[in-house]
Amino acid sequence: MSRHTSSRRPLRTRVAATAVALGAVAASAAITPGAAEAATTYPLHNCLNISPNIVDVPYMPSRVIVSKYQDNTYLTIDYTSYWIGIGYASAVRLDWKNLQTGKTGTRFVRSHVRPPYQGTHQFQIPTAALGPGKVKLTMSTVNSNALWAIPARSCSGTIVTP
Repeated sequence: MSRHTSSRRPLRTRVAATAVALGAVAASAAITPGAAEAATTYPLHNCLNISPNIVDVPYMPSRVIVSKYQDNTYLTIDYTSYWIGIGYASAVRLDWKNLQTGKTGTRFVRSHVRPPYQGTHQFQIPTAALGPGKVKLTMSTVNSNALWAIPARSCSGTIVTP
């Protein structure tokens, strides 16, 4: 084998390997099951409530973070309520009504705020169930510790779904 022939094979091999790698990257991008859309934040109104621990920062859900992935819409409601202690449980009922289509629904979730972190209520809802457009959310919560449960007054906000 001459030097001329042996130097071409590595070049051909590198070109072929590069082509295969580019093809694999393109194929994996083409078969990705779905792309997540950017999250959007919407305010909640009239959500300032007493916490069941009485002496800590009030239970204050302030916003809904809305994101979509594949066929589901994800709603994350974050709330501030810090306490140097054991925290408390939070049971939430979330009702929604699409203001354009009239579709309605309800979801329930339980979460626990543990100091020193804020808590989140997370809901996964099929996007088809919410429908596109403006959706009014109404949240009703009961927060409890080892001694008692305190219902929070309902609060609401409006989001826009894709």
